[in-house]
Amino acid sequence: MNIATAVKPAPSVRDHGRYILRRVADCFVRENYREIALGKIVAAKNAPFDRLIAQTEHYLAHEVPDGGTLFLPVEPDGFMQAWRVGAPPFVHVARQGARLIDSITEFLEIMKAGLEWEDSANISAFLTECQAAIEQGAICDAVRHRVSPAAQRLASHPEWHRAMLANDRLASFLDHPFYPTARAKHGFAANDLIAYGPEYQQAFRLAWLALPKDGLSVQGELPKQWPSFADVGLDPAHEQTHALMPVHPFMRGERMDRILAGAGLSDCAYMAPKDYLEVVPTLSVRALAIVEEPGLHIKLPLAISTLGRLNLRAIKSGTINDGHVVHSLLEAIRAKDAMLQTKLLLTDESGGAHHGGERFLAYIIRRYPEGLDACEPVPVAALMAPMPDGRPYALHLTDRYYEGDVERFLGEFCDLLLGVHLRLAARYGIELEANQQNSVLLVDPRGAGLRLLLKDNDSPRIDASALLAAFPGADAWTGRMQDARITQTDAAAAAQMLITITIQLNLGAVIEGLGRHLGRPGAYRRLLRTVIERQLDLLEREGIAAGPLRSALLEASQFPIKYLLRAATLESRKGTGAADVNKAYGHSAPNFLLSESGK
Repeated sequence: MNIATAVKPAPSVRDHGRYILRRVADCFVRENYREIALGKIVAAKNAPFDRLIAQTEHYLAHEVPDGGTLFLPVEPDGFMQAWRVGAPPFVHVARQGARLIDSITEFLEIMKAGLEWEDSANISAFLTECQAAIEQGAICDAVRHRVSPAAQRLASHPEWHRAMLANDRLASFLDHPFYPTARAKHGFAANDLIAYGPEYQQAFRLAWLALPKDGLSVQGELPKQWPSFADVGLDPAHEQTHALMPVHPFMRGERMDRILAGAGLSDCAYMAPKDYLEVVPTLSVRALAIVEEPGLHIKLPLAISTLGRLNLRAIKSGTINDGHVVHSLLEAIRAKDAMLQTKLLLTDESGGAHHGGERFLAYIIRRYPEGLDACEPVPVAALMAPMPDGRPYALHLTDRYYEGDVERFLGEFCDLLLGVHLRLAARYGIELEANQQNSVLLVDPRGAGLRLLLKDNDSPRIDASALLAAFPGADAWTGRMQDARITQTDAAAAAQMLITITIQLNLGAVIEGLGRHLGRPGAYRRLLRTVIERQLDLLEREGIAAGPLRSALLEASQFPIKYLLRAATLESRKGTGAADVNKAYGHSAPNFLLSESGK
């Protein structure tokens, strides 16, 4: 299926193209790709072309290797970068004169001039990703405000679970704040996106594969609805030697044939003729809600990439173990920490399996905790999602639960996330990779305040010595973690993750987005700084050393920044020096808490 047949009526693909062009250029400046952020700021009246080309007061002039100069309309920012890129067209000035740049193809051609072969090839691959983001954005816009096709199948679910899935779907229409082509599920065709994407949220049944028990590693409890061999149309006699592995239907056919051949299992694995177990996609695409068991989700590997072509959505065997160990550790800490016990909830991800370490023959079972009945779960990723009236969902929540008081909502939101994460970092040396998707606000309509639900905690950073000092016996957990990088860290590395995820992504993107929406850019920076100061003061009154975090958050002139696009798409691991594409950092972001609005 192509875009023309998938979208009725078709939104403007050109509009989506200009949207992606602006996001890509803005990301290039934010991550200083090819030192573009070091270009000269030129007043529009002094630009060597008609200033009416774009509604801007300033241009960023970047000299490109072809001998010309690329002019990007910009405006002052101070959050993640000094200057934000405005709406295209851009202008390329060369000896032949000035020409408008109004497409991602033209922009990337200019930016890849003079690159070595590998980096040039990366830019070409990124163009394909951009085109996928443009097309998939148009396809998804066609159903943005329609009722979920799965709503009827979920009608009997508890209200909290229906609300969570509805808010997941809402969040799926909003792009990641910093990765420019987050819309692209690279590897999905239009019909795959419609069948399996959270935007369309259609129910479907899982495929099943019988694998030899020899080589199968299983942990935790299976769901009640797990099928028998007869349920999926296989000979029950195979139960003696084989076990069933759920498979996302997208992976059936040639994709799975290649995986089985590579694992040497082609002659001893059996794809079941019948699908079984109805599921509904969630925000993460590969995590699926089981229709017959509300509150139970299953995470399956997919041969697609999101947030960069190197971010393949497989499941490493080590993450199954580490997610369970980290969850157990956090629950043990919660049991002895009154604040965390009150404000923090965790999903149980102790169940899962893999066959021989093969990353596409694996699954994880996620169980949601008790105590969610009287709340509305809202992923942080949904807060800035636009509603039909054009306002972000955060303002609808503010009207519903906070009598329209934006500062009261933001104050409680910042207090919650900072109270949890600063405590984990300062007292226990733990920083979780709890991004917008995995951080869920639990809003209590009775006015009992916000709580935080965290999931997918398989790749934190832990200062093992600090943890052991604060929580004797912690080595019973850290010693079982398979990814050595988790515990090979220090306070500075933990602060780096705290800043880039909690401060910039989860809190900063929301307060900055709301400020811009309300016509008050930067207005809530002071509020965030005040909450940080208050939470650090509370920790110090408990005798917990918070000086290093205070210095990193409130005194440093620059913040670290994740080079999401450079590490996951544009540059090789050798070029970035990052072992993990999701943890490649620069140090070029301004500390927006020191800006004039934040003082």
